[in-house]
Amino acid sequence: MNENIAEFKSLKDYINKTILKNAKKIKGRHTPISEMVNNVPKTLKVKDIYRLQGDLKNFYLFVSKSFNGNPKILYFLVVSLASQSSDLLVSLAKNFAKRNNLKLIQYSIFPKTLRINLLLIKELIEIEDFSKSIQILKNFRIVFQNRLTTFRDLIENE
Repeated sequence: MNENIAEFKSLKDYINKTILKNAKKIKGRHTPISEMVNNVPKTLKVKDIYRLQGDLKNFYLFVSKSFNGNPKILYFLVVSLASQSSDLLVSLAKNFAKRNNLKLIQYSIFPKTLRINLLLIKELIEIEDFSKSIQILKNFRIVFQNRLTTFRDLIENE
């Protein structure tokens, strides 16, 4: 990811030439992501999901069709916070997500396993967003794991 970003024409070009070359595509049909826009529910159809490799373990790239067509394709950088979501985990994560303009979603990456993951999601708009977003998501994952450890320790010491 240390490539010169000036050589890429667009975010799509950057993602295709640098990010997806080491990613593994998750096969199968993917459920859409629901989003509220001006108090109206909209759905984003997820075209592809890629599991990123190497330093980006637990990261995914979601490629989605836009509901309004501008731009046609949306890219979301996603980190898995928990492999099994719950209301408690959502409440532990929601304040940080709001402060950093991130979204929490409960989504089944692998629908056949019937597990609903808790995911932290950041839309990528510009090439420069990629490395910034990775750092924000990595930092939050560490903070979230520390909160869970603290919570577990409080329960065990009761």
